[in-house]
Amino acid sequence: MPLNDKKVISIILQQCAGVENRCEGYRNEIINVISSIIEYERGHRVQATNVQQKINDKCNAAARFLAQRRGPSDLE
Repeated sequence: MPLNDKKVISIILQQCAGVENRCEGYRNEIINVISSIIEYERGHRVQATNVQQKINDKCNAAARFLAQRRGPSDLE
């Protein structure tokens, strides 16, 4: 892995550590989402894919995760 990639990953993990933990597992979910998006972007460079739809789907899944964990009473 090139040095630049390691630095980017290090920065992303550092920033994710500062994200408010809105529910148990939230930070890990965000890290997984960001990891998937980076993977989608890398794949898109090699083979044209509908990367925007994949990113939208992943973000929507993270939103559903948060909504399910927090419940309707936490939305107010």
